[in-house]
Amino acid sequence: MNVRTSVIGLNPRGAALAKAIAAAGHDVVVWDEAGASAEPVEDVRRADSPQAAFTASLVLMCLDDYDAVQRVLGRAGPHLVSADLVNLTSGTSEQAQRAAAWVRARGGHYLDGALMAHPEHVGQPETVLVYSGSREVFERRHSSLAHLGGATYLGPAPGTAALYDVAMLNFAWATLIGFLQTAALLGTAQVQATTVAPLLTHWLSTTVTEVITDYARQVDDHRYPGDQEWLELDAPLMDHLVDAVRARGLDTALPELIQSLTARGIDAGHGKDSFASLVEILRS
Repeated sequence: MNVRTSVIGLNPRGAALAKAIAAAGHDVVVWDEAGASAEPVEDVRRADSPQAAFTASLVLMCLDDYDAVQRVLGRAGPHLVSADLVNLTSGTSEQAQRAAAWVRARGGHYLDGALMAHPEHVGQPETVLVYSGSREVFERRHSSLAHLGGATYLGPAPGTAALYDVAMLNFAWATLIGFLQTAALLGTAQVQATTVAPLLTHWLSTTVTEVITDYARQVDDHRYPGDQEWLELDAPLMDHLVDAVRARGLDTALPELIQSLTARGIDAGHGKDSFASLVEILRS
């Protein structure tokens, strides 16, 4: 179905959203504060004002920050109440909650979203996008949002999608810095990163996936049976890792962090519990 859609914000992410929704056959108009100097997007029309952009039935907003979000919303005027607003601007859950409250207080319809991918992945079915806020907007616009990637609704609290975004970034950065530390350590023995990468990706897709699934149950149950591994068993191995990294002249911050968290877990009485018990140290 052809839905008249506006995309506000033509940074690389916003431009990718506009291209994907236009490719799906929607009648798309775009607007950006930067005017003609904004990211170019072919086969779409440009609105001459944010007020004109808000005359569409679906408005996708993807700006650089929430200061820009507030400026645009303030200029939307009476048109704010006629559109379904989906905000994909990155920020904190508190910022999303404030924006949602501001829109609702003026009779508007607000759905917050987070794009869990780079711009070039927008429009691919496997790309993850999550949403929270108005269930009515999500259900009404699901077919349109599905053109951007997989669309998952997380609940009515507007800030949930933004929190999910930063939590997943935490996982991504922690995983990737772990890979870089591994590559640096093996590189001291002239092992190429491209040699170890297939071994790691296979390990991640098999063993590590199973471990995460098991740990998820332990975290939710607040029970950490140390049947297969436990902190007092892991601790000496961490000492070996720190020694190896230091001996080869590499930065020890990451392995020392793991070593320190484990020591705190043992001191807190989790010595016979699984590695998952460290969530209690993180919670504290």
